[in-house]
Amino acid sequence: MKREPNKKAVGLFLIIGFALLACLIGQSVLHKMSVDKKGICVMYFNESIQGLSEGSPVVFRGVEIGRVTRIRLVANPEDLKFQVPVYARLKPIGNMGPDSIWGKIWKKDDLLDTLVKRGLRARLATQSYLTGQLMIELVMLPNSAAETVQEANDADFPQIPTVLSRTEEISKGLDKLQVREIVAQVNNITELLGKELPILLPALAQSAQNLDKTLGKVARSSDVTISNLNKTLVDISDAAKSLQNLTDYLERHPEALIKGKKGN
Repeated sequence: MKREPNKKAVGLFLIIGFALLACLIGQSVLHKMSVDKKGICVMYFNESIQGLSEGSPVVFRGVEIGRVTRIRLVANPEDLKFQVPVYARLKPIGNMGPDSIWGKIWKKDDLLDTLVKRGLRARLATQSYLTGQLMIELVMLPNSAAETVQEANDADFPQIPTVLSRTEEISKGLDKLQVREIVAQVNNITELLGKELPILLPALAQSAQNLDKTLGKVARSSDVTISNLNKTLVDISDAAKSLQNLTDYLERHPEALIKGKKGN
């Protein structure tokens, strides 16, 4: 007689099997999530990140050390403020062998925190002027303030403080120079000149004509004066020659002072 299977045992076996499969899947998912979070950091930029996209490089001293993995837009419904967290995965630094100096340094849990305290900052930089693509540049700026953003969703990720890009710093500097006020003053001066020039130009033309006439008179007077001066110089030259001749004659004939010149 054929024996019927124990339905309870089969059901229990299936339940245990499904439970084990669910545990394996859950463990795999958790492991993947933990691996995905490893090496991820977050940065908050206080300027437009147009040109930055997922996959954009993160460089330090010209060397690519990571890539942007995610960009979010977070809105606060209470004060209607918007924040843009940018996530990047950083590569291990140097030779990561267990006995290497880099491996020993990187094993420190507070390495990134130590670098931030020493001035590690992130800023946007131009990757291509032709396409306008941006990248993230990590720089050491010990004298800059380390301002961080407290976001509950990012509590698991280390945060790198950010500073303004060079382009944004120039823009801020131009704002401080009050360019609009300077342009307004230039416009006022231009309008004033536009009103006054039709009045000033005829007066300037008349003054130029009078100056030309005066210079002509002075030139003619100067010609006469120069001619008279030349005649005077000629007379002085002739008198000097006569005096020189008399001096030479007296040297040769000193008795002429008493007897007078012969032949007279």
